[in-house]
Amino acid sequence: MKLALVLSLVLSWTVTASTKSVYEALEGDPRLSKFLRLVDQDEVIQLFLMKRKVTVFAPTNEAFDKFRQFTAEEENRLATFYVVNFVVTKDIFPDVINSNNQQNAPLYLTTSDSDDKEEKEYFVNNAKIIEEREYNIKDGKQKLLIIDEVLEPYRSNTNLPPDAWEFLIQPSKYNLQENLGAFASRVRSEDVTELFTRVGNHTFFLPVGEGNDQNLNRLRDIDGKVIKGHIIPNMVLFTRTMGMEPYRTGAYDPTQLRVELSLVNQTNSQGNGYTLFAQSNTLQSDHRHRKGVVLSKILRSNIPVKNGVIHLIEAPLMIINITILEFLQREADGRLYEFNQLVKHVSEFRYELNTAQEKTVFVPTNEAIRRLDNLNDLKGNITAITNLVRLHMVMRSVSTDDVRNGRIKEHLAADNRHSLYFRVVGEDRNRTLTVDGGGVNATAVQADIGATNGIVHIINRVLGMPFQTVNEKLNTDPELKESYRLSLTDGWNNKLKDRKNNFTFFVPSEEAWERMKAEHPTEHKQVHMEMYSNQVKKILDRHLVVGQELSSQDLGRLGQVDTIYGVFKIESGYGYGELYVEWENLRATIVRPDVQATNGIIHVIDRVMMKPRDLSRTGGSATVSMSGATLLVSLLLLRGM
Repeated sequence: MKLALVLSLVLSWTVTASTKSVYEALEGDPRLSKFLRLVDQDEVIQLFLMKRKVTVFAPTNEAFDKFRQFTAEEENRLATFYVVNFVVTKDIFPDVINSNNQQNAPLYLTTSDSDDKEEKEYFVNNAKIIEEREYNIKDGKQKLLIIDEVLEPYRSNTNLPPDAWEFLIQPSKYNLQENLGAFASRVRSEDVTELFTRVGNHTFFLPVGEGNDQNLNRLRDIDGKVIKGHIIPNMVLFTRTMGMEPYRTGAYDPTQLRVELSLVNQTNSQGNGYTLFAQSNTLQSDHRHRKGVVLSKILRSNIPVKNGVIHLIEAPLMIINITILEFLQREADGRLYEFNQLVKHVSEFRYELNTAQEKTVFVPTNEAIRRLDNLNDLKGNITAITNLVRLHMVMRSVSTDDVRNGRIKEHLAADNRHSLYFRVVGEDRNRTLTVDGGGVNATAVQADIGATNGIVHIINRVLGMPFQTVNEKLNTDPELKESYRLSLTDGWNNKLKDRKNNFTFFVPSEEAWERMKAEHPTEHKQVHMEMYSNQVKKILDRHLVVGQELSSQDLGRLGQVDTIYGVFKIESGYGYGELYVEWENLRATIVRPDVQATNGIIHVIDRVMMKPRDLSRTGGSATVSMSGATLLVSLLLLRGM
């Protein structure tokens, strides 16, 4: 029973009722003793908590332990930030309210879906409400809302809290020392102060920087659209309620420039800490604004003002003014430390990263590189490092939007030996870019980072370093789902798990099975019926070579290969490296050659090499014993499907 009570207090906003006052409740709860000490320094607040209808937001002792030390002046007035002169109920969320002192920063009441999506979480500014208690006193009800984070005690040195514009031109209103002069100057020059004075609840990302001539020259690219790209209108988003999903900015126009903002956590090079960044993503460019992601470190977050919340960032968003090499160098002591260690051995590659020619680089994370079994051997082999890093680059711009809209599906890597294949999985805000190269399918953990000479995608695997068997590759590759499902027939796929053998597997793509469905609908239904399992295995055997690992170069040289159940002729196409597979006058194109696995190689083809007779009663050369009654039942089933 005690365990269940503790869990309920931690995981949700729970309600208990009592006849004592909030002040008495604080006295009786050792978890709130540090907040009680602050209350006891203010006699007026004590009286309110004993006698008046109030709502109190009380941080736990644990929350105070995680917070900075208060100044003596802050301690004397701190309790006023947490007391509201009316009873707060769930039905008023979301809203903005004022605490006991009108000079204090406003309190924004917001909600967020919890991880399990089954219940809402309730927040005051950036603090989560973890427990609710009600108390009945002579004057009416009181509320005690226990929160898991201390509120930063921002207090205006004038009568009322500032709006975003007043804060932008004078952060000292909250006794802050950051200088925002450069951005404020650009806002004035572009005549868009109204964006910061308008009534409502908005989220502002303000870059720090003095308004001197040097900075103003550096920030000359900040125009009205860039300024709008620093604002999420009509939403108050503290860092905990914002999460990691993207939000449309004031610079989002479906028919023109499209800019989204989101938050990103970046781990350090040791992987034991992280830094929070704001991220702009220009999905659709125009003549002045390049497509791509720009990151800016959040220096101070969650500053409530009269018309929303402000986050101070290190540099402007949207402005792309560094090369790919300069971006990598910025990350040399962080999440891309290991890739930088590899690149420093290849001077020619470093030079290319800085040239003006458009390119896209897929950069593995530290964790991805450290997972390699042969990392130490690799670092001692310059030729291997050169081939590896060049596999991770293509000499053209490839964005998630390009792939999603079908503008590009594959491109030759800079090693001039392998092609990289691109896909976008998921829809809308959950879309994710994947890249396949050298037998490894990697996912972009951060995509579309913009540079003056291209795009960077940070990925979770090292390309060209296969770690999966042929069977595992079938199971995880989204282009091979149907082939994998059919390979499970009577355990046919078990042979592909053998790490001591070698295989060459001509695997039909998803489109190949759809093509078979269109051309041979009856046979397509049959391959999914248990009574045709023997025929399915024969068809799969026709696509498999056992005991040999044959690359596309090997295939072109040999001109013919014997599979378990057939002979494939190999012919060269007109395109560079293009190969065809032919069997009994059926021709398939190898659309993805050389998908490397630890025990073989896959060549993805665009046709299933089969004929209707393969699924007939005799199944070609394979005899099937079937009674007249069974045949009749199967035909009736096929007609009914």
